[in-house]
Amino acid sequence: MKRKVGLFLLLVMVAVTLGATVVVSLAMYRLVADKQAQEIRSLEASLTDRFAIFEALLRSQHGRIKAHMEKVLPEIAAELASLGRDPASLSAAELNALTEKYDVEHIYFIDRSHKVFQTNLPGDMNLVFPESPFTKFLDTVYENGKVMSDGIDMSSLTGTLRTYSYYGPKDKNFIVETSTEVRQSLSDGDFGWMGKYFFQDIFTDAVRSNEYVKDVDIYLVTPSGAWSLLHVGRKLAPDLVDRVATTGREEVTDADGRHVTIYSRYVPVGGTGKDDPLSHKLVIRQITYDTGLAREAVIKVFLSSMAVLALMLPIVFWIASRLLQRQILDPLFNLRGEAGAIAEGDLEHSIANTDRRDEIGHLARSFDAMRSAVRNTIVDLKETNLSIERFVPRAFLAMIGKPSIVSVSLGDNMRQEMTVLFSDIRNFTTLSEQMTPDENFAFINTYLERMGPVIRDHNGFIDKYIGDAIMALFENADDALRASLAMFETLERFNEERRAAGLGPVGIGVGLNTGSLMMGTIGEKHRMDGTVISDAVNLASRVESLTKVYRVGILISQNTYDHLADPKAYDIRPIDIVVVKGKTRPVTLFEVFSRNDPAERAAKARTRDHLLSGVEALIRLDTKTARRHFEDSLALLPGDPAATSLLKSCD
Repeated sequence: MKRKVGLFLLLVMVAVTLGATVVVSLAMYRLVADKQAQEIRSLEASLTDRFAIFEALLRSQHGRIKAHMEKVLPEIAAELASLGRDPASLSAAELNALTEKYDVEHIYFIDRSHKVFQTNLPGDMNLVFPESPFTKFLDTVYENGKVMSDGIDMSSLTGTLRTYSYYGPKDKNFIVETSTEVRQSLSDGDFGWMGKYFFQDIFTDAVRSNEYVKDVDIYLVTPSGAWSLLHVGRKLAPDLVDRVATTGREEVTDADGRHVTIYSRYVPVGGTGKDDPLSHKLVIRQITYDTGLAREAVIKVFLSSMAVLALMLPIVFWIASRLLQRQILDPLFNLRGEAGAIAEGDLEHSIANTDRRDEIGHLARSFDAMRSAVRNTIVDLKETNLSIERFVPRAFLAMIGKPSIVSVSLGDNMRQEMTVLFSDIRNFTTLSEQMTPDENFAFINTYLERMGPVIRDHNGFIDKYIGDAIMALFENADDALRASLAMFETLERFNEERRAAGLGPVGIGVGLNTGSLMMGTIGEKHRMDGTVISDAVNLASRVESLTKVYRVGILISQNTYDHLADPKAYDIRPIDIVVVKGKTRPVTLFEVFSRNDPAERAAKARTRDHLLSGVEALIRLDTKTARRHFEDSLALLPGDPAATSLLKSCD
């Protein structure tokens, strides 16, 4: 009964304290929020007062620029008329000379179709203004004989504040337009320090003086968008501009609710009529304010109240909760965290409380035993997978669409377009007869240990070893050819080591062929093997065997030659057209002579174009042209076996 009464009193105290905390927190939030709203309104009024100063400065400067343009624009038109020059014929140098002479920044010439057909600003050349109130204004300027202004505007190209003046000469179908950047004009004019103060300090000091004000800005709305007067290139979204223009005020809160941005319409305080540079323009103020203060106040009040609540709780309840926490909850939480660590793969994470003699200790010891068993199983699996990958390449599994060896089934297969590489050691039978079986195995493994990384480094993988021979697969023909050349470079270093050990050098032959093949598993349910089956594989083997006949290091088929990105980037030439063993159709063979000595390589390179042209003619059955090219090749390299063999093919 005492426990129930104590629990009831505890619940009442908690409920009253929490209720009071909520009421105080809400009151604090409302108080701070009202204070912030009042400060934002004060900032808006301050921005209005500051912009009013700049507005007066703009009117003064605009009037000065307009007076200057009313003087020089007719003079520019008169000078062109006196010279009899069409504005379209003016060069860039002549246009720049006009701007310097008459002290204008940019000059434009606009025809009746509202197109800029001449200007000293290349980015605006051939600019066509779409139908709008601005083009209607332009229509009133043509042949008017007066200098007119459409007020202050923003350049859509540079995003800077500019003032534009227009003049339509009598009896002319074009308008002369000039533009002046207001910021630079203000800096160079009578109000230089005021202009710099506006752009640099008059608004940004609101951010510096109040830590909760994060950004202020002023935007001028033009036909090309709402552009910032303070930050060149900053622009408002069109839909936001429409809402502000309609309602006069828009509040936008960011995703986390901490900052609110207020956009409000500014009404010019002076000047009316069309001649005023700002009276018909929409100006939008922006204030970004950090509203997190109200939230922070609520959190502080809530935390303070919770601290008071904790102090009011009975000491006995506090001691009981601490004992419960320490003896039961903390160990259980530790076990939960340790179980999570094990689930994430951390099998070295230590298990606490294994020395306890109660149920918690028994559970901890069970966790520890489970962790050890899982760790041993995973280590065994990793070692097994690494061992399997030595027999079944990971690249082979990827080709047939299998994530691991476990998911492979008998008969899994996939068709691929690949380049097959066969390599073989020359006269290996003779070499092996001079070695014991142990020496044979050591020699082959030493040789393959050098060649395997070369193939993998060029994006290939070894499908199988056939004694001393290697069969490898490549997705890209260029990778296969580069791997073949690298194998010969590796062989040179291997032979240098053999010579140093008093052993004779070895030679190899490499054959390449490209074609469609089937990759998959064959065998039966208790013994499977991964392999490739295709006529392209057989042809690659035949091509490699012909390297001995032609006494060359690398031979490639026509299929591989056609799949190279740029065959002429390599030292390749045709060597013969043959019908290989087991085939009925002739195959064009190409010799790769990059590894020949420099003199022989240069001589063979001179014959390449004749041999290629001869083979192309022979394929077209134009034996006369083919014979001529082969004879020309023989003239360049007398006794050349390639030209001799191909010349026989003409018969």
